[in-house]
Amino acid sequence: MIESAIRFVYLSLSIASVYILVAIGFSIAYGSLKFVNMAHGALYLLGAYIGLFIAFEPTVGGTLGNYSPIGLALGFTAAIVLVPIILFGIGVVMERLIAKPFYERDMLDQLLVTFGILIIIQELVAVLVGRGGLSYARPDWATGAVSVSGIVSASRWRLIVIALTALFLILLYAFYKYTDFGLAVRAGTEDAEMVEMLGIKISRPFALIFAIGAGYAGLAGILGGSIFTVQPEIGLDILIPALLVVVMGGVGSITGTILAGLLVGATFTATASVYPEMATASIFLLAIIVLSIKPSGLFGTDEVVA
Repeated sequence: MIESAIRFVYLSLSIASVYILVAIGFSIAYGSLKFVNMAHGALYLLGAYIGLFIAFEPTVGGTLGNYSPIGLALGFTAAIVLVPIILFGIGVVMERLIAKPFYERDMLDQLLVTFGILIIIQELVAVLVGRGGLSYARPDWATGAVSVSGIVSASRWRLIVIALTALFLILLYAFYKYTDFGLAVRAGTEDAEMVEMLGIKISRPFALIFAIGAGYAGLAGILGGSIFTVQPEIGLDILIPALLVVVMGGVGSITGTILAGLLVGATFTATASVYPEMATASIFLLAIIVLSIKPSGLFGTDEVVA
């Protein structure tokens, strides 16, 4: 009984980690910028593939199939370090060229444009590498099992995923609470005009927030890619559950996003253990229950809060 409970907890946390990392970027972008970025799924997709090509030399199909195996083969550690940085840079470009011109547009315009970008990137990836699934080969230091309380063995890699997620969430919390940029974002969310009148160019902190969200989505891509299969549709596959996490937690609430992600991870794992075909559907059922009880989400607010 205790063995099953411990296994359930670490499996739930590892699944929840991926959803939380994707959802947190979406949540803070909407909470601070009021920008609906459906292309966030594309950032997750790019993170998974870029990490794959940095870490290994995979054999792929599509246009690049003629050059397979192709990749830098720098190892998994290099990918974990480089992918968030690369996605951070992509996030800066995306914010300047795509998001910013649509900040004052209707939500429907934002939704349609960013969803179109997601589909375009997805299809470009499919053309380049094919639609076949690829898998991450875990390094020696991430393979095998470790004993938990001397009772049950847990996957070393899943524990690393949980630890990395916790570390990056603590860093994000500290950013909001204890840095000038975090203070500017929180103040700008409440009254951007007043912040500008105080001489603070609010566009810079907002661009930074967007880029940080992109970096977290990239990290989720490489961590999720090592748990699930990597294929061009993963951006779309992760998007809807991540949106549900954001809405259930309360848009803009970091605490709410984390709590909702944990609920989704537990629900998904519990359902998958007894009825795998209904695992994804169970997330939607959970969302219906939560939003029926609390329509604004668990920590619903109009601003970004820790």
